[in-house]
Amino acid sequence: MNVLYTCEICGARCVGHVNARYCPECRGEIKKSTQLESKARAARKRRKDPPERKPTLGQIAAKARSLHMSYGEFVAKYGL
Repeated sequence: MNVLYTCEICGARCVGHVNARYCPECRGEIKKSTQLESKARAARKRRKDPPERKPTLGQIAAKARSLHMSYGEFVAKYGL
């Protein structure tokens, strides 16, 4: 079903689908810009550094023993 509509970007009058919002020229630019934004978003997501890993219970216990402390004393003092 084709109807007359006005492009939301340039204001051109076009004939097209009932749900059409942009003229054919602007539609191509909108698709291109959203694809570029999507690629940029994906690249930013890939660039993020992985989160820092917390030491395991065994690693904390080993540090405590190397300082001649119990696990509880070590955690109370250093707050891990």
